Amino acid sequence: MKSAIVLFIFALIARESGAQQVNIWLTTDDQMALLQPQPAVRFAGGANASVPMLVIDDLAGHQTVEGFGASMTDSAGYLLNEVLPAANLPAVMQALFDHKKGIGISFLRNPMGASDLARTIYSYDDQPAGATDPNLASFSISHDQADILPLLVMAKNINPHIKMMGNPWSPPGWMKTTGSMIGGSLNASAYTALASYFVKYLQAYAAAGVPVDYISLQNEPLNVPTNYPGMSMSSTEQLNFLQNYMLPALKAANLATRVLVYDHNWDTPGYPETVLSGSGIASSPAVAGTAWHWYGGPPGAMTTLHNQFPALGNYVTEASGGTWIADEVKTDFEMIVNSMRNWAKSYVKWGLALDQNRGPYDGGCNTCTPLVTVNSQSGAVSYPIDYYTLGHFSKWVMPGSTEVWSSNAPGLIDAAFVTPERTLVLVAYNDSAISQTFQVWWRGRSFSYTLPALAGATFTWTDPEIPVAGRRPGIGAIPEYSIAAAQQIQASSYTQISNLQSEPCTDTDNGFDIGYAADGSWLEYDNIDFGSGLSAVDVRWASAGSGGTLEFHLDSGSGPMIAQGSLPVTGGWETWQTYPMAVSGAQGVHKLYVVFHGTTTSLGNLNWFRFR
Repeated sequence: MKSAIVLFIFALIARESGAQQVNIWLTTDDQMALLQPQPAVRFAGGANASVPMLVIDDLAGHQTVEGFGASMTDSAGYLLNEVLPAANLPAVMQALFDHKKGIGISFLRNPMGASDLARTIYSYDDQPAGATDPNLASFSISHDQADILPLLVMAKNINPHIKMMGNPWSPPGWMKTTGSMIGGSLNASAYTALASYFVKYLQAYAAAGVPVDYISLQNEPLNVPTNYPGMSMSSTEQLNFLQNYMLPALKAANLATRVLVYDHNWDTPGYPETVLSGSGIASSPAVAGTAWHWYGGPPGAMTTLHNQFPALGNYVTEASGGTWIADEVKTDFEMIVNSMRNWAKSYVKWGLALDQNRGPYDGGCNTCTPLVTVNSQSGAVSYPIDYYTLGHFSKWVMPGSTEVWSSNAPGLIDAAFVTPERTLVLVAYNDSAISQTFQVWWRGRSFSYTLPALAGATFTWTDPEIPVAGRRPGIGAIPEYSIAAAQQIQASSYTQISNLQSEPCTDTDNGFDIGYAADGSWLEYDNIDFGSGLSAVDVRWASAGSGGTLEFHLDSGSGPMIAQGSLPVTGGWETWQTYPMAVSGAQGVHKLYVVFHGTTTSLGNLNWFRFR
């Protein structure tokens, strides 16, 4: 009994001392501060209702995060292993992969052969024109043994938690309709050979000390480039290959590697839905989920698929920075935050390393930006902004961390995580053109901070009472949070969602809106406090579709209706107008359901609402 009392007192002391300190790192849009430590702040009791608030519920656990990273391309391997002076390599690798000395990259993608960041076009089984090798007698990973594998072994020695993913931009040309790694599709006669090609790759990499955790079957199967390796693979072709060739081959070889389907943009979620709906696919222990790229569509597509296949994961496996992006700081924070809020278990940039000309490449991307630049003449190293924006997440959100529920606020977006070490990590970004002072509310306590316009910060604090997400701690109670209905509530702060997607918004203060509304779509918001009663609600709405009706219900989607109104076509999906609705019967603290009704699948977008 005495020891239990001592432990309780120790927990209270920790909570009132070191547990109260919040450490902060800042990156500004002008890049004058790059992942720069800031003076710490401390929690205090209470809150100021007039200041925007980010609320964190560390009991509402979502996906387990497996890592953040980039791709070890042929170009990256060459630059780091041959151009960078050997004496400088350990420091650069630590800057990339060590959590204390660098940003702690924990997820690496490995092209199986040439990609659009490679010096030459090659596979693991090239043959002369007209020749084939169905038994893969000439298979060899010797190309990777020169530069890529030594670096992968070094990276895993620095960070043993690294997850590895392999996938081809194209199989060997002799397997394809074009006879080339460029263009075409897979010959029907080559399905067995391609499955064996994967198995041999996985076995060879494991023998070299780099076991591969995941494969996808084809990079960007809906994109067929004309000047670098690629291949068309429809969803039905991928399902056939996975179901009848790849899964049996993995099982026969007793390999633990798991498959990610699709590996392409958010704008075509019907592709992975088709594959995962195949007989036995979603339930197969060898299928891990879906790989996504960020070049088209909204991250909300991942939540749509998660709701259909909740046992499977969603992984962002390619999200390059590039010269086409007007503001890389803004884009990175928006996309990584929104991906994490939409069930992403990983966020992987594109090339790990490139030179000052964003190469070398053979017919591929000349506009992509890396995490590290190695000058091809001098070997000098520099770190582009992508290194720092990714580092706001990768350095502190360790593999095994859980993303937890948090609210957004006007002009502010964020993602929150609980690490295996019971550290809470909050990454917040000021998405507006003016500085923002806000509060972070967590377990009945809060701290205040001011972010410059278009700046992002990582906040971390450790407390012995932080639980494994979704479980109550053994000591102490967690106060119930509530959100005042009279505050502006961002639509993206939902706790549950059905048949809707979040997407980047261009309304005042930017942030994320909720779109793709159809009849019966709904949003749930927990612990909304209406006080002694409110009489109206303002709704921020945009529509280039048909418009529709919005209803507000208490406690369930069919519970007491407190407001209803028709919302018209505004002239554009980002043409925003505010509409009032009368409210009656709203008192006390409730779950709030926002329900969409209309006659089409293109009703409109919701940015925020505020009761008064």
